[in-house]
Amino acid sequence: MSAVKQEELRREFPFFREHPNWIFLENAGGSQVPASVINSISTYYSRSYVQIAAQYDQSKEATQIVKEAHEFCREIMNGNGIGEVVFGPSTTQLVHTLAHAFDKLITNVDDEIVLTNIAHEANYGAWTKLQGKVIEWKAHDRINIDDLSALLSERTRIVAIPHASNLIGEVLDVEAIAKLVRQKCPRARVIVDGVAYAPHRAIDVRQWDVDFYVLSLYKVYGPHLAVLYGSNAAWKELTDISAGPNHFFIPQTDVSYQYELGCISHEACAGVLGIKSYFEQVANAPKDQPTRKTIEQAYNIFADFERPLVERLIQYLFTKPDVIVLGQRSTKNRLPTISFSSTRLSSTDIVKHLNEHKIACRNGHMYGYRLVAARGLDIIDGVVRLSAIHYNTIAEIDKCIEILDLILSNTDHTTETNGPIQD
Repeated sequence: MSAVKQEELRREFPFFREHPNWIFLENAGGSQVPASVINSISTYYSRSYVQIAAQYDQSKEATQIVKEAHEFCREIMNGNGIGEVVFGPSTTQLVHTLAHAFDKLITNVDDEIVLTNIAHEANYGAWTKLQGKVIEWKAHDRINIDDLSALLSERTRIVAIPHASNLIGEVLDVEAIAKLVRQKCPRARVIVDGVAYAPHRAIDVRQWDVDFYVLSLYKVYGPHLAVLYGSNAAWKELTDISAGPNHFFIPQTDVSYQYELGCISHEACAGVLGIKSYFEQVANAPKDQPTRKTIEQAYNIFADFERPLVERLIQYLFTKPDVIVLGQRSTKNRLPTISFSSTRLSSTDIVKHLNEHKIACRNGHMYGYRLVAARGLDIIDGVVRLSAIHYNTIAEIDKCIEILDLILSNTDHTTETNGPIQD
């Protein structure tokens, strides 16, 4: 893809006009938002800031916005016609709500729940509160599906995995994992955390045959909102046992309303439609083009911009003998989210100097607590995480490498132990 196209897209993000001297490499914590999202939310506040489901004109408009936001997210998942989506304030909250619903299904202490230590805690901790026995799929630098296969049995009821580690950046073969689960434990449900994957590559729950897939839209150029997809069969299994957690009079046929407690953020739904507008601009899509095709085209463009970023940064980091990079050297299945530590300097110290040179990033465990602990690293100091996205440029990565080289080659830096807050 051309540099001209990338510059055109960067101009859509006001953050870069407001902070022209900063390099933003904290996208795994939350991406920037394009003007289309900001304008959509602003317009909603000006035109349609009313309660939905009434018969007056402004309420009808607000209701339509919320409806279209759900429709667009079904298209993002490629789940139109085979499942339903539920909005919530965060992935953590949605997974906890889902786990609470499974409490009615997982009632035997011999039921097994397979989790992995490369997970963000959002898709780990909630499942440990159920009645079943936790089986941990341990992974460090190499994610091996054969290790998972050995853990599955007829007692397995839940397999909860990340699509990509928010620290390692390596993409798991979700389709192969789902197929394996279907073969070895047909009663089990596959629950995928797509937060670290969704900003970079197209999601296809139809192709992958997963039961639930969850992501945070504020990491996909949108507002603070998360969305959970579930297949029709997976939702039915839950609703056949008990209604969702919303009010008792909500129709059980309305899955979204059953699981969207209270009042979801309608203005954030307007922002979701701003994401749709941005994807249309990225893909240069004609007005009559199907939404799903536009989404796939946009993600292909994102991938083209991101591939050289991860290659450049990984290639550099593996030349530094004092640097330990999480994950493999190969960039074949890597997203541009890269974490590392130094045997000589604290992660806090490295990030401090990067921040002083106007490179926005952070260190810590980033809620990948169990992986950092398994590596024997100080939990607070953790790792340095540099996370790029399609609007980052090769020039920015080169500048980051230049500053890193000064830091990692300088023996005079002091080592600090207290890290910043997590994302």
